[in-house]
Amino acid sequence: MIIKNYEIKKSLSSFLEKEIFLVYGENYGLKKDIKKIIFSKFEKKDPEYLSLSEEEIIKNEEAFYNFVNLKSLFNNQKILVVNNVTDKITKYVKYIDQTKLKDMLIIFFAEGLEKKSKLRNLFETSKKNICIPCYYDTEK
Repeated sequence: MIIKNYEIKKSLSSFLEKEIFLVYGENYGLKKDIKKIIFSKFEKKDPEYLSLSEEEIIKNEEAFYNFVNLKSLFNNQKILVVNNVTDKITKYVKYIDQTKLKDMLIIFFAEGLEKKSKLRNLFETSKKNICIPCYYDTEK
């Protein structure tokens, strides 16, 4: 499901029922703002937070699967941020889609993704996940 960046600012709570977000594009400032907006909804819950890159997940798949599958003993909420993703992460997204996540939010950040991108297509066609493009505004 594709949503515009201004929609997430207006009604974030209606989108938080979704478990997986893909935020992509060249506008770093906008991506940073979206991350702050999403995190602001979890500040009071004191979530367990983990930030990884795509390379770290590929090198250590077991740690990724453990974080996704195991319930935290100390926190009610978990947030996983995966940076610098490409189409290589698609198999992990498919795994997450098949897994019933409990009290977990996963945010993938990517540079510009082409229209042919498997990852972008996976998120755009999914009703379960959210895709937020972040490009610079132009006169068009």
